[in-house]
Amino acid sequence: MQPVQARRTVRPPRNPQRNAEFSEPGGLMTRDRVATVVGKQLVIPGSQLKGSMSPDDVAKYLARCGKPWSKLPHVLQRFKRFGIPPNVLKPALSAFTTALKQETVLSTIDMDDARLQRFIYDMEDSSNSDALDIWFSRLFYEWVAHPQTFSSLSKVIPVSTITSMAELFRSADMSDPSSTYPISRATPRRKVIMHVGPTNSGKTHNALRALAAARVGCYAGPLRLLAHEIFERLNKGQIAPLGVDLDADAEPDTESTVDMDPTEGEKVVMRKEGNPAWARACNLVTGEEQKVVDVQAGLVSCTVEMISTMVRHDVVVVDEIQLLSDPDRGGAWTTAVLGVNARELHLCGEEAAVPLVEAMLRDTGDELVVNRYERLTPLKVAETSLEGDLSKVKKGDCIVSFSRSGIFALKKQVEQASGRKCAVAYGRLPPEIRSEQASLFNDPNSGYDILIGSDAIGMGLNLKIKRIIFEAVTKYDGRRERPLSIPQFKQIAGRAGRYGLHGFDDEGGICTTLYEPDLPVLDDALAVPPVPLRKAYITGNINLHSDILQALPSDASLSTGMLVCKYVSKMHPSYEFEDVTTKIIATDYIDNIASDLTLEDRVLLVQAPVPWRDGAVARFMSALIKMYHEKLRVDLRELVKSSELLADLEGVQKMMAKDDKARVRSHKTDALTMMESLHKGLIAYLWLSFRNPISFSDREYAIELKEQAEKAMEWYLNVLSDKFVAQRVTKPDSKVRRVEEVGRVEKVGRIGKVEKLEKVGRVERVEKQKRLEQPSETEPPSRPKRWAMPKSVPYGKKPISTDVPQRRVRQVQP
Repeated sequence: MQPVQARRTVRPPRNPQRNAEFSEPGGLMTRDRVATVVGKQLVIPGSQLKGSMSPDDVAKYLARCGKPWSKLPHVLQRFKRFGIPPNVLKPALSAFTTALKQETVLSTIDMDDARLQRFIYDMEDSSNSDALDIWFSRLFYEWVAHPQTFSSLSKVIPVSTITSMAELFRSADMSDPSSTYPISRATPRRKVIMHVGPTNSGKTHNALRALAAARVGCYAGPLRLLAHEIFERLNKGQIAPLGVDLDADAEPDTESTVDMDPTEGEKVVMRKEGNPAWARACNLVTGEEQKVVDVQAGLVSCTVEMISTMVRHDVVVVDEIQLLSDPDRGGAWTTAVLGVNARELHLCGEEAAVPLVEAMLRDTGDELVVNRYERLTPLKVAETSLEGDLSKVKKGDCIVSFSRSGIFALKKQVEQASGRKCAVAYGRLPPEIRSEQASLFNDPNSGYDILIGSDAIGMGLNLKIKRIIFEAVTKYDGRRERPLSIPQFKQIAGRAGRYGLHGFDDEGGICTTLYEPDLPVLDDALAVPPVPLRKAYITGNINLHSDILQALPSDASLSTGMLVCKYVSKMHPSYEFEDVTTKIIATDYIDNIASDLTLEDRVLLVQAPVPWRDGAVARFMSALIKMYHEKLRVDLRELVKSSELLADLEGVQKMMAKDDKARVRSHKTDALTMMESLHKGLIAYLWLSFRNPISFSDREYAIELKEQAEKAMEWYLNVLSDKFVAQRVTKPDSKVRRVEEVGRVEKVGRIGKVEKLEKVGRVERVEKQKRLEQPSETEPPSRPKRWAMPKSVPYGKKPISTDVPQRRVRQVQP
């Protein structure tokens, strides 16, 4: 079942003759509707086909939709930004739509079957809301730039316009991404070995052993925590290199966050205590941290974004290869596959990535070997859900929610209902704190028996989870609630029953849902075979942006250049540009503050790891950009003092010094939110300091302040758990008398309804506790309305209702 969205209609022009153009008998293009906006998705009349689309249908489909698309105001405005004169734009688009109607465009540009199949895939991809607009814009520029159209088109529009459009098209051409890495293409043919399997299958096992035996090698992972773990294990000699004699008497290490089997039969390949004979000097390189053990070290452990394409390696291991299809970070994995210069390239990840990597390597000519692995412990779906009853939560459970507020709400409810403390792990939380929370959950004596987390638990954390409980099967994507994807279900559910963490004879992992109607959705999702990935994402480098800006009008902004990547570039069928939405937000901030910065400076600031949608972080970065623009140096002490972020950290530090837990218990999580934002700002500063150490020179202070924030956040989270557990054991509506011995009486501000009686030498406080909102023992909490994961249906048969508000969703029928 599809999400239900409200529709907003874009009215047609009032000219009756124009209205008649959209009254095709038997079609959907009526004079009452030129175009419809569903949420933010453009729906052109006639774009909904009955049944599935074939390559032979594409030309007719484009002919039917071309004219209404060419009249949309935002399309016209975009082409004006790209430098097409207003008086030329109308005849140029008219010539293009005429060619579409005559069905000559595709034959003129010689659009092959692979691109036709990619077009059909994009049209049937419900998550790609502006696919048709993108395709029309790209085909328009490709058609204008094609030599065959010059003679006829030059009679309609000036040659100078044709020339400038053709130059812009050629500057953004990405039809052969592999050619952008000439060093790798010039070296001997690489051997690419894929290690694929589900979570907890030990798929990185052989790859890491090959790395440990290499003279020059690199591990590239998605998270700094993973890179740091491999860095430590290689230096300590905990990973057995290929070809060495294994020890059956050593104790295996089952605490790894990487997907690696610590044993081979009865032999140990990953030791808890390092073997000096296996130790290898390895350096660490991440965006915000670098540790050099030995300048001559042959091994490097890094995050994927930091991998070098200039060094010739013996072995390179790239983890979580399926992330090359991630629209935000996928460009780093694509660079690794196409650009890494290595004799052996090991790619570890999900089975779904195999067809895409095969397509990519057909252009590079490299050898491909695929090794497949099975899950080491079984994973099963429970017979029943928790039926909304949080009292059924057990020790070793992990409840997965997809919003920060939902995580803390569940934490409060579970701790009050059970008396057990809950650790938390979510994406906004710094990796160090996530790791600390994971350690508390894994320690059987810590008292933190339950974990409440987001999909951040799916990667980079070593978690002794027995059962995964999905609080929801949908996630808000920034526009609307969407069902979780099949890979998301499998990645999260796969964290249950980690091999070696519950005993070798354990029955495996269990997954279920909090609410009964969600259980069939989970069961169906885990039963679906891996869905092949269709496109790898690429990111633009400084050379590409420079070429595009030179082809645009002289006053064009960097954000306009990024739009060119999205709407003009001719793409290889297996690739797509990364999502530029966040980058455009960043460029708008930069251009508003310091539009005269060099292109190199602007691209550097855009690439910094900044959550620009976080208002506090955006204001911090705005002040940073302004200071850099004015002084060419950013004094971090001055920057944080002038920002709003330091006050909450200092306030929490004062509470820590006095162990003032009572004050924390009277607060919400606002201080935690601000400390998280401060941490994000400091990470961005550290990232910049490694790329411009002269202008961002306060690295040591940034590290010191970052560590202070992490300690404060950890303390704050622990106090929150104590607060909720304490509330459970207190009788609701009772009066609690606390007597505090103090040296003198201090004036304390009024907080809530608190009666304070002051006496010499002591203070008595009588506090009336608020009624606890505990779940009823007889009635489970009401389940919010959700919908089931939509099944695959033929394109054009997905109904959209028009009588429900945009954020409302249908309720699943159990």
